[in-house]
This record gives sequence, C-alpha cells and structure tokens, in this order.
Amino acid sequence: MLQQVNQLWSLLDDMSENSPEAYQKFIRHHLEEGMKQFSPPDPHMCFQTRILEFSEKLLYVNICSWSRVPAPKSESDPVPLGGGKLEENVEGTEIYSVTDVAYNPEVLKKGSEGPMERDQLICLAMKYIEEQHSLHLSHTYTLLKDKLKGSKKQMKQRLTGKAGPAQTAKEIASGESGASLLQQLTNLKIADKENEENNPSIQLPSDIRYPKKPGLIEEISSTEFDSGNKVETPKYQLLIKDENEKAKTIQLRVELPEVSSVTECNLSVSKDDLVIDVPKKYRLQLDLPETISEDIVTAKFNKKTHILAVGMPIK
Repeated sequence: MLQQVNQLWSLLDDMSENSPEAYQKFIRHHLEEGMKQFSPPDPHMCFQTRILEFSEKLLYVNICSWSRVPAPKSESDPVPLGGGKLEENVEGTEIYSVTDVAYNPEVLKKGSEGPMERDQLICLAMKYIEEQHSLHLSHTYTLLKDKLKGSKKQMKQRLTGKAGPAQTAKEIASGESGASLLQQLTNLKIADKENEENNPSIQLPSDIRYPKKPGLIEEISSTEFDSGNKVETPKYQLLIKDENEKAKTIQLRVELPEVSSVTECNLSVSKDDLVIDVPKKYRLQLDLPETISEDIVTAKFNKKTHILAVGMPIK
C-alpha cells in the first residue's frame, strides 16, 4: 500500500510539470472542498432570553449555519454543535450578553421544517449554553426579526476564539502580528482541553430530544481540525502586485523546506482567507487583505527551491 501511495505522489508531481491542465483541475477540486470546510459561519436566526443570576440581564443568542460542524451520522446519533464565547456588551444604560451556537446546515434545514423542530434547536442551544457557561437561563425566549445580533466578524471571532484588532496588509505580509498562529492554536487547544474536563457530555431531558435520538450534546471545538501534532508556521511573503491598470493579484510565496512533493500540501482558499496544511510539519492560516476570486486561484510548487507560489486575483 505504501508503494502505491508513493507511486500516486510521483504521478501527481509529474502531472504538475507535464500536464498543467490536469493539475489545475486537481487543485480546483481541492479548493472547492476546502471552501466548504473553511467557509465562515452564516447567520440563521437570533433569539433573546434572560440570564437568571443575581441580577437578571438579557442574553442574545445567534444561531448560525457552519459547514465546519458535522451533521449527525445517523438518526440515532447526537446532534453536534459548536459554541462561542460569552461576550458582555453595554448599550446606553443596559448591560446584555451575546453568544453564538453553530449547527451543520443540514441540521438547520431540518429545523426549519416547522415551529416544533425550530423550538427543539433553540432549547438544545439554551441547554448547551447553561452547561458550558454555568448559567441559569429563562426557558422562555423571543425570536427576533434580525438574524444576527452584532456583526458577522464578531460572531466568527467568538466561535473561533480569535479576537483582537484587525491586521493591516503590511502586518500580514511581514508576519509581524503579535502571537504566532502556532501559539494561538496551542492556547486554544489547552483551553478546549480544560473545558472538556470540566464540562463532560450531558444528558438532555426527554422533552427536548429529537425523536429516536439520544439527547447528548457533542461540542465541536474550534481547534478540532488541528491534528494535535506540533507543527511550524512556515516563512512566507505576501504581496499585492499590479498586473495592469485594472487587474491586481495577491501573490503568496511560502517556504516549505521539508516538503518534497506538492501532494503533501493541503491548500484551501476562500474569498477572504487561506489555509496551507502539511500534516505533522507546517500550518499557515491567513486573513487576506483583499477579497479575491477563489475560482481562478493558481498554485505551483517548485521541488528545487521547496517554495509554494499561490496567485490570487483580486475582485
């Protein structure tokens, strides 16, 4: 089997050099798959309830659709979901909190079939919030007209744990943006491990179970897709190049000295971010300084210099 895998890698290397069209088709296929995996969460609905603590205060919960959260494997499996941080805000004299709960798009599609299904998803989200954040919530709620409280950027930051000021194009190009991506991933992994230890899976009351499904909450960590192995953030250079008066391209050059074949690299590009993953060796995740046309991204790996060059036309 190992021999067959090596033959396949060699074949793809030859393809990149001798059959660029077939190679581009191969890359495009993986880009499309990566877009599904790394697409941002999409607002679905927002409801308001109350935190019943020492002094009551409003809680806004954004329910969002996110392909990063897997769908249940079968009707008898628990419904996976992902949760965001609890954020406190002040509006005038009123203090309120905001958090987010993410479901797979297929789960939300089923939850939109009727009021009962929608209510089950909301009750499941509230039960999760109570367990995750050690809160006591009112189980009466109001469904709001707006699908989102706050902004999409804030929602994504709460769900992924990545907060802080936005980076400039210069900071992205130089890589001088404070803590490294590896450090951020490490901190998130430690935090998720502590949460798993302190908040084990819980059994839901029968009145908010899906029919024929055990009432378990399966939390999907923002770092679940990290392999757990120690990897490095590779050196890179990000530039915006003028092709002509109307066309501009973001050019990324990434040094991968321990990589000998393009097939070792997993490249995922969306309109505003990019992820390069070499299992057990390198991982690079960048927020792009401009919106790009992800359908016509080009990528080429030089086996002599071990440099991956990615060209991304700006819309």
